[in-house]
Amino acid sequence: MRIPVAVTVARRPRSARVAAVLAAVLLAAGCSGSPEEEGSSSAAQGTTAEEPAASDGGDSAGGASDEGGKTAAVVPQESYEVTPAPEGFVPPEPCTGEGAFYAELGGEANPGLPERGGEALTVSLESIEGDSAQLMAQVGDSPAREIGPITLGETVAVDLWTLSVTSVCADTEQVEFDLID
Repeated sequence: MRIPVAVTVARRPRSARVAAVLAAVLLAAGCSGSPEEEGSSSAAQGTTAEEPAASDGGDSAGGASDEGGKTAAVVPQESYEVTPAPEGFVPPEPCTGEGAFYAELGGEANPGLPERGGEALTVSLESIEGDSAQLMAQVGDSPAREIGPITLGETVAVDLWTLSVTSVCADTEQVEFDLID
């Protein structure tokens, strides 16, 4: 005796299928390198041969996931590289009180920096140690990244903006800088 059974297969939306295909292609491209490249690629992604990559909650056989791929790999953000002051530069006292923009400890740059390429740059002061400041920069909605330590005469390029530190005042917990076009 046969009993009819209805099987319903959940279909992913077209955009999810396209994303899955693109992810598979990127994964395959990443696996085609030499063992040395694969090891460095795994290290750069924060995984090792002994440590599996994060899962989106699907089963290991590639079945559908109820989580919808919400887990994202954490990519470490490198700090913005500071360019040293020009050779022969003799810095004045660190607290000059000069600069078109300033940021106070725990606060954002004031006045706000101009938008460039449709994006905004937010600069905040995290700490001051001696004549050096630890700044954070966030472009648009991207994660904030460290700048620093940075001091008088040094510059940093943050995407479309170049900042030059003109004053580091530990007493008032304030850093001033100019925007170089």
